[in-house]
Formats: sequence, structure tokens, C-alpha cells
Amino acid sequence: MKWRCPQCGKPHERNDPPCDNCGHHRFERAVVPQATAEDDREQFVWACADCGRHHQRNNPPCSRCGGTTFEKKPLAYDDFETGDTPGYFELAGRVEAAAALVVVALVAVGALGFLGVIDIPGLTPQGPPSVEAVPGNETAVGDLSMAEVETSVFAELNVDRTPRLERSGDLDSMATYVNQRLVKNAYTDDDREITRNQLRRFDVRCSGTISVEQEWTMTAVADGTDAETTARRLLEQLGPTPDSVERVGIDAHAGPDDRVFVTVAYCQAADS
Repeated sequence: MKWRCPQCGKPHERNDPPCDNCGHHRFERAVVPQATAEDDREQFVWACADCGRHHQRNNPPCSRCGGTTFEKKPLAYDDFETGDTPGYFELAGRVEAAAALVVVALVAVGALGFLGVIDIPGLTPQGPPSVEAVPGNETAVGDLSMAEVETSVFAELNVDRTPRLERSGDLDSMATYVNQRLVKNAYTDDDREITRNQLRRFDVRCSGTISVEQEWTMTAVADGTDAETTARRLLEQLGPTPDSVERVGIDAHAGPDDRVFVTVAYCQAADS
């Protein structure tokens, strides 16, 4: 043996650290005495009587268990324990396993976020935005039903129009959000901008351009005013609808002062 580990004393044929017994990163040249008549004597190590750990010298306590009694045993290279300290490849395997666990955890978190089980900003799919505590009344003002106003606006949009416009539920939802947001902006200090990113969160199928317009009656709607009259008054302010429009969404909302706000969302054809 030409090389030995200075940490645990294990001999090695080559200077190729780390030690496969204790993992030490440096070897020292072993002193190989010249053969003599006495060289037939048996080589030995000192083993801890409690745990069996081999030591080069009889210098308790044991580095593994703290035992104070060492026993002299013949040296047999098969006795050296190689499992106490991991070698390079074992450590590399553990690092790869840890990295794999991290990847699996990230994939699992990403899947849960995409499914909406947990909320991850930028990953969890977000539904359409909404407006809380909108001033006024979304149902009626006096005897005037907002649903009837919406129906009358849709009918007026289709006057003398061929082919007729279609009313779309997804565009209705977009028109409702825009209308309620603008009503709240008008009557409260909670003035917020409507962004394109917010409108993209509505599941609107449109091959061309989407546009949204809002108008409102300049004064309170008087008692007894019918839906048709209110619709015509609002459409006069909105102006003509382009021929390229194929589908619309409509929302009507009454403000706290009995003015009526109407928003129309338009979907135009792709080639327009």
C-alpha cells in the first residue's frame, strides 16, 4: 500500500481521493518498511468494542459512538466500512433526487394553480371582473323595468337592418361590467379605469373588433315614461350602428338620481 487516508487510516493502492471509508479529500503517502524477518507478523487495527468502528491507533473515545474501550483486531480490508460517509456519486445521486422532487413539487403547484385549487398570480385563470356596491338600481326606476329598456334598445338597433343583429350573452356580461363600473365612477370617489386586460377576461367569441359605448339620459326619467321612449332617446345619443356589427350586448342601469345609463358592446365582422 502506497497511500493512506490520514483521517481514518485506511490504506489505498492509488492517490485517488476521496476516501471510500470516511470521505476525506486528501491522502498521504504511506510509509512502507523494508521487508524483514519480522514482517510476517500480523497487521492490526483497533476496533471500538461498542460499535465496531476501526481506528488506526488505540486512542479512545470512539469517533462514532464515544465508546472508551478499543480491541485489537487483525487487519482485513473487507472489514472497512464504506457506507458511513457517502462518496461523490452517492452525493450526486442525492442532489439529483432532491432536484427531481423540487421539479415535481413545482409542477404540482402549477397544476393546482391552473385548475384554480390554489391562487397563483399570473397563472391561475381569472374569471370576468365584477363591480361591488353599484349605486342606483339595476332592476328598475319607478315603474320602468331596466330589462324592458334593454329589449327596446335591441329592437331599435334592428330597425331597418338586414341581416338582423344577434344579442349575445357574453357581450351582455361585458356591457354590464362596463356600465356598472362607469356608473360607480360617476357617483362615487371610487373612480377606476377600465383596461383592455379586464375586458379580455370575458369569454367573448368575436372574429373582428370589439367596441363598447355608454350613454345616459340627461335628466331623471319621469314617472310613466315607457321603455321605447327611453330607448329611442338613448340611441339618438349613441348614434348609428356600423353595418359591420354582427352581435351586440346591452345593459341598462338606473342611477340614484333616476337617470338611466345604457352600455352597448359591439362585435364587428373580421373583414370590417
